[in-house]
Amino acid sequence: MSKNTDSQSIKLVCSDIDGTLLDSTRDVSSATASAIEALDKKGIPFIMISARMPRAMRPFQYKSHINRPIVCFNGAYIESEIKEDGLVRVLRNRPINYECFIDMLLFLSNYDIHVSTFHKDSWYANRMDRWTEREINNTRCQPEIIPNNGMIHRFSCDGLSAHKVLLMGEVDIIEEVYHKLSSMYGEHVDIYRSKDTYLEINAKAVSKDKSLDLLARYYNIKVNEIMAFGDNYNDIGMLTRAGVGVAVGNAKEVVKTAANDTTARNTDDGVATYINDFFEL
Repeated sequence: MSKNTDSQSIKLVCSDIDGTLLDSTRDVSSATASAIEALDKKGIPFIMISARMPRAMRPFQYKSHINRPIVCFNGAYIESEIKEDGLVRVLRNRPINYECFIDMLLFLSNYDIHVSTFHKDSWYANRMDRWTEREINNTRCQPEIIPNNGMIHRFSCDGLSAHKVLLMGEVDIIEEVYHKLSSMYGEHVDIYRSKDTYLEINAKAVSKDKSLDLLARYYNIKVNEIMAFGDNYNDIGMLTRAGVGVAVGNAKEVVKTAANDTTARNTDDGVATYINDFFEL
Protein backbone atom coordinates (compact mmCIF):
# COMPACT_ATOMS: atom_id res chain seq x y z
CA MET A 1 0.00 0.00 0.00
CA SER A 2 1.29 3.42 -0.98
CA LYS A 3 1.16 6.02 1.77
CA ASN A 4 1.98 9.40 0.28
CA THR A 5 -0.11 11.33 2.81
CA ASP A 6 0.48 11.42 6.55
CA SER A 7 -2.45 10.02 8.54
CA GLN A 8 -2.53 13.19 10.67
CA SER A 9 -3.56 15.22 7.61
CA ILE A 10 -6.76 13.20 7.01
CA LYS A 11 -9.67 14.43 9.13
CA LEU A 12 -12.65 12.81 7.41
CA VAL A 13 -13.23 9.52 5.59
CA CYS A 14 -16.00 8.97 3.01
CA SER A 15 -17.03 5.76 1.31
CA ASP A 16 -19.38 4.54 -1.37
CA ILE A 17 -21.53 1.64 -0.16
CA ASP A 18 -22.42 -0.91 -2.86
CA GLY A 19 -19.40 -2.63 -4.36
CA THR A 20 -17.09 -0.75 -1.99
CA LEU A 21 -18.08 -0.98 1.67
CA LEU A 22 -20.40 -4.00 1.67
CA ASP A 23 -19.34 -7.65 1.65
CA SER A 24 -20.68 -10.54 -0.43
CA THR A 25 -23.87 -10.64 1.68
CA ARG A 26 -24.46 -6.93 0.94
CA ASP A 27 -23.86 -6.04 4.56
CA VAL A 28 -21.16 -4.35 6.61
CA SER A 29 -18.88 -7.13 7.86
CA SER A 30 -17.90 -7.25 11.53
CA ALA A 31 -14.33 -6.33 10.56
CA THR A 32 -15.51 -3.27 8.63
CA ALA A 33 -17.92 -2.20 11.38
CA SER A 34 -15.10 -2.47 13.94
CA ALA A 35 -12.74 -0.39 11.80
CA ILE A 36 -15.36 2.33 11.28
CA GLU A 37 -16.17 2.46 14.99
CA ALA A 38 -12.46 2.61 15.92
CA LEU A 39 -11.91 5.43 13.43
CA ASP A 40 -14.91 7.32 14.84
CA LYS A 41 -13.59 6.96 18.39
CA LYS A 42 -10.30 8.39 17.13
CA GLY A 43 -12.26 11.53 16.24
CA ILE A 44 -12.32 10.99 12.47
CA PRO A 45 -15.88 10.93 11.09
CA PHE A 46 -16.79 8.18 8.63
CA ILE A 47 -19.40 9.31 6.08
CA MET A 48 -21.36 6.95 3.84
CA ILE A 49 -22.04 8.34 0.36
CA SER A 50 -24.39 6.43 -1.90
CA ALA A 51 -27.06 6.47 -4.60
CA ARG A 52 -29.29 4.79 -1.98
CA MET A 53 -32.17 6.39 -0.11
CA PRO A 54 -31.77 7.18 3.61
CA ARG A 55 -33.57 4.11 4.99
CA ALA A 56 -31.34 1.86 2.90
CA MET A 57 -28.25 3.43 4.53
CA ARG A 58 -29.11 3.91 8.21
CA PRO A 59 -28.80 0.20 9.16
CA PHE A 60 -25.09 0.29 8.24
CA GLN A 61 -24.57 3.25 10.57
CA TYR A 62 -26.35 1.45 13.41
CA LYS A 63 -24.27 -1.66 12.87
CA SER A 64 -21.07 0.41 12.93
CA HIS A 65 -22.20 2.27 16.08
CA ILE A 66 -21.75 5.71 14.54
CA ASN A 67 -23.96 8.79 14.32
CA ARG A 68 -22.82 10.80 11.33
CA PRO A 69 -24.35 12.58 8.31
CA ILE A 70 -25.38 10.44 5.34
CA VAL A 71 -25.13 11.49 1.70
CA CYS A 72 -28.04 9.96 -0.26
CA PHE A 73 -28.98 9.82 -3.95
CA ASN A 74 -25.39 10.73 -4.96
CA GLY A 75 -25.69 13.97 -2.98
CA ALA A 76 -29.20 15.14 -3.92
CA TYR A 77 -30.32 14.67 -0.31
CA ILE A 78 -27.98 14.92 2.68
CA GLU A 79 -29.00 14.43 6.29
CA SER A 80 -27.08 15.48 9.38
CA GLU A 81 -26.30 13.21 12.28
CA ILE A 82 -29.14 12.62 14.77
CA LYS A 83 -29.15 15.68 17.01
CA GLU A 84 -29.74 15.83 20.77
CA ASP A 85 -33.46 16.39 20.18
CA GLY A 86 -33.61 13.05 18.33
CA LEU A 87 -34.04 14.68 14.93
CA VAL A 88 -31.84 15.13 11.88
CA ARG A 89 -31.37 18.30 9.88
CA VAL A 90 -31.47 18.42 6.08
CA LEU A 91 -28.12 19.71 4.85
CA ARG A 92 -29.00 19.51 1.15
CA ASN A 93 -32.29 18.93 -0.66
CA ARG A 94 -31.99 19.06 -4.44
CA PRO A 95 -34.71 17.14 -6.30
CA ILE A 96 -35.05 17.03 -10.09
CA ASN A 97 -36.71 20.01 -11.77
CA TYR A 98 -40.45 19.35 -11.32
CA GLU A 99 -41.63 20.01 -14.88
CA CYS A 100 -38.74 17.99 -16.29
CA PHE A 101 -39.46 15.09 -13.95
CA ILE A 102 -43.18 14.87 -14.83
CA ASP A 103 -42.39 15.15 -18.54
CA MET A 104 -39.81 12.36 -18.26
CA LEU A 105 -42.36 10.05 -16.64
CA LEU A 106 -44.78 10.71 -19.49
CA PHE A 107 -42.05 9.99 -22.04
CA LEU A 108 -40.98 6.78 -20.28
CA SER A 109 -44.55 5.45 -20.44
CA ASN A 110 -43.82 4.68 -24.09
CA TYR A 111 -41.15 2.12 -23.18
CA ASP A 112 -41.16 -1.35 -21.69
CA ILE A 113 -38.75 -0.34 -18.98
CA HIS A 114 -38.63 -0.51 -15.20
CA VAL A 115 -39.06 2.90 -13.56
CA SER A 116 -38.30 3.56 -9.90
CA THR A 117 -38.65 7.02 -8.38
CA PHE A 118 -37.35 8.11 -4.98
CA HIS A 119 -38.20 11.02 -2.72
CA LYS A 120 -36.48 10.97 0.67
CA ASP A 121 -37.51 7.61 2.17
CA SER A 122 -40.29 6.89 -0.34
CA TRP A 123 -39.63 4.41 -3.15
CA TYR A 124 -42.15 3.91 -5.95
CA ALA A 125 -41.71 1.18 -8.60
CA ASN A 126 -43.90 1.03 -11.68
CA ARG A 127 -44.25 -2.77 -11.44
CA MET A 128 -43.12 -5.82 -9.56
CA ASP A 129 -40.62 -7.48 -11.88
CA ARG A 130 -37.19 -9.09 -11.70
CA TRP A 131 -35.59 -5.65 -11.51
CA THR A 132 -37.72 -4.68 -8.52
CA GLU A 133 -36.97 -7.98 -6.84
CA ARG A 134 -33.25 -7.45 -7.40
CA GLU A 135 -33.36 -4.01 -5.78
CA ILE A 136 -35.38 -5.36 -2.85
CA ASN A 137 -32.70 -8.01 -2.38
CA ASN A 138 -29.91 -5.44 -2.69
CA THR A 139 -31.36 -2.79 -0.38
CA ARG A 140 -33.67 -4.82 1.89
CA CYS A 141 -36.32 -2.17 1.39
CA GLN A 142 -39.81 -2.55 -0.05
CA PRO A 143 -41.27 -0.17 -2.65
CA GLU A 144 -44.84 0.92 -3.23
CA ILE A 145 -45.91 -0.51 -6.59
CA ILE A 146 -47.61 2.16 -8.62
CA PRO A 147 -47.75 2.53 -12.46
CA ASN A 148 -46.24 5.52 -14.25
CA ASN A 149 -49.53 7.43 -14.45
CA GLY A 150 -50.06 6.76 -10.75
CA MET A 151 -46.62 8.17 -9.99
CA ILE A 152 -47.43 11.27 -12.00
CA HIS A 153 -50.67 11.71 -10.06
CA ARG A 154 -48.97 11.11 -6.69
CA PHE A 155 -46.14 13.59 -7.26
CA SER A 156 -48.45 16.14 -8.91
CA CYS A 157 -50.93 16.08 -6.01
CA ASP A 158 -48.11 16.60 -3.53
CA GLY A 159 -46.33 19.17 -5.70
CA LEU A 160 -43.10 17.19 -5.32
CA SER A 161 -40.36 15.86 -7.55
CA ALA A 162 -37.97 12.92 -7.15
CA HIS A 163 -34.46 13.02 -5.76
CA LYS A 164 -33.55 10.15 -8.08
CA VAL A 165 -35.01 8.16 -10.96
CA LEU A 166 -33.68 4.65 -11.56
CA LEU A 167 -34.34 2.95 -14.89
CA MET A 168 -33.62 -0.74 -15.44
CA GLY A 169 -34.05 -2.85 -18.55
CA GLU A 170 -32.42 -4.73 -21.37
CA VAL A 171 -29.20 -3.27 -22.76
CA ASP A 172 -30.65 -2.11 -26.10
CA ILE A 173 -33.58 -0.30 -24.47
CA ILE A 174 -31.35 1.33 -21.88
CA GLU A 175 -29.02 2.47 -24.66
CA GLU A 176 -31.86 4.03 -26.65
CA VAL A 177 -33.46 5.69 -23.62
CA TYR A 178 -30.11 7.04 -22.44
CA HIS A 179 -29.47 8.88 -25.70
CA LYS A 180 -33.04 10.21 -25.99
CA LEU A 181 -33.21 11.41 -22.38
CA SER A 182 -29.79 13.03 -22.69
CA SER A 183 -30.91 14.88 -25.81
CA MET A 184 -34.28 15.95 -24.42
CA TYR A 185 -33.47 16.71 -20.78
CA GLY A 186 -29.68 16.95 -20.57
CA GLU A 187 -29.71 20.60 -19.56
CA HIS A 188 -31.85 19.82 -16.49
CA VAL A 189 -30.56 16.44 -15.29
CA ASP A 190 -27.42 14.33 -15.10
CA ILE A 191 -27.83 10.81 -16.44
CA TYR A 192 -25.28 8.05 -16.03
CA ARG A 193 -25.10 4.31 -16.54
CA SER A 194 -24.16 2.57 -13.31
CA LYS A 195 -24.46 -0.73 -15.24
CA ASP A 196 -25.25 -1.63 -18.85
CA THR A 197 -28.82 -2.29 -17.70
CA TYR A 198 -29.14 0.61 -15.22
CA LEU A 199 -29.66 4.36 -15.73
CA GLU A 200 -29.62 6.73 -12.76
CA ILE A 201 -30.94 10.28 -13.05
CA ASN A 202 -30.35 13.17 -10.65
CA ALA A 203 -30.76 16.93 -10.76
CA LYS A 204 -28.10 18.76 -12.73
CA ALA A 205 -24.77 19.22 -10.93
CA VAL A 206 -25.58 16.71 -8.18
CA SER A 207 -22.59 14.49 -7.55
CA LYS A 208 -20.58 12.79 -4.85
CA ASP A 209 -17.57 15.04 -5.41
CA LYS A 210 -19.65 18.19 -4.88
CA SER A 211 -20.88 16.63 -1.64
CA LEU A 212 -17.30 16.62 -0.37
CA ASP A 213 -17.33 20.43 -0.48
CA LEU A 214 -20.45 20.54 1.70
CA LEU A 215 -18.95 18.05 4.16
CA ALA A 216 -15.72 20.04 4.31
CA ARG A 217 -17.67 23.17 5.21
CA TYR A 218 -19.79 21.27 7.73
CA TYR A 219 -16.73 19.96 9.56
CA ASN A 220 -14.66 23.11 8.94
CA ILE A 221 -11.88 21.26 7.16
CA LYS A 222 -10.32 21.35 3.69
CA VAL A 223 -11.35 18.96 0.91
CA ASN A 224 -7.75 17.71 0.66
CA GLU A 225 -8.11 16.52 4.26
CA ILE A 226 -10.70 13.96 3.13
CA MET A 227 -10.07 10.32 2.20
CA ALA A 228 -12.59 8.64 -0.12
CA PHE A 229 -13.24 5.06 -1.23
CA GLY A 230 -15.11 3.92 -4.35
CA ASP A 231 -15.49 1.36 -7.11
CA ASN A 232 -17.67 2.70 -9.93
CA TYR A 233 -17.86 5.44 -12.55
CA ASN A 234 -19.87 7.81 -10.35
CA ASP A 235 -17.11 7.61 -7.72
CA ILE A 236 -14.36 8.95 -9.99
CA GLY A 237 -15.03 12.63 -9.26
CA MET A 238 -15.06 11.95 -5.54
CA LEU A 239 -11.79 10.01 -5.63
CA THR A 240 -10.01 12.71 -7.63
CA ARG A 241 -11.45 15.55 -5.52
CA ALA A 242 -10.44 14.04 -2.17
CA GLY A 243 -6.95 14.39 -0.71
CA VAL A 244 -6.60 10.61 -0.85
CA GLY A 245 -8.77 8.62 -3.28
CA VAL A 246 -8.72 4.85 -2.85
CA ALA A 247 -10.22 2.30 -5.25
CA VAL A 248 -11.17 -1.14 -3.99
CA GLY A 249 -9.67 -4.13 -5.80
CA ASN A 250 -12.88 -4.92 -7.68
CA ALA A 251 -13.22 -1.35 -9.01
CA LYS A 252 -13.44 -0.56 -12.72
CA GLU A 253 -9.99 -0.09 -14.23
CA VAL A 254 -10.73 3.54 -15.08
CA VAL A 255 -11.60 4.11 -11.40
CA LYS A 256 -8.31 2.57 -10.29
CA THR A 257 -6.48 4.85 -12.71
CA ALA A 258 -8.20 7.91 -11.25
CA ALA A 259 -7.46 6.92 -7.65
CA ASN A 260 -4.28 7.67 -5.69
CA ASP A 261 -4.17 4.16 -4.29
CA THR A 262 -5.89 0.79 -4.27
CA THR A 263 -6.87 -1.69 -1.59
CA ALA A 264 -8.34 -5.20 -1.42
CA ARG A 265 -11.73 -6.11 -2.89
CA ASN A 266 -14.91 -5.17 -1.06
CA THR A 267 -15.52 -8.86 -0.35
CA ASP A 268 -12.12 -9.00 1.37
CA ASP A 269 -12.81 -5.99 3.63
CA GLY A 270 -10.69 -3.66 1.50
CA VAL A 271 -11.93 -0.46 3.16
CA ALA A 272 -11.33 -1.83 6.68
CA THR A 273 -7.87 -3.08 5.73
CA TYR A 274 -6.84 0.29 4.33
CA ILE A 275 -8.23 2.25 7.27
CA ASN A 276 -6.59 0.00 9.83
CA ASP A 277 -3.20 0.24 8.10
CA PHE A 278 -3.32 3.94 7.24
CA PHE A 279 -4.48 5.15 10.66
CA GLU A 280 -2.67 2.39 12.57
CA LEU A 281 -5.85 1.38 14.42
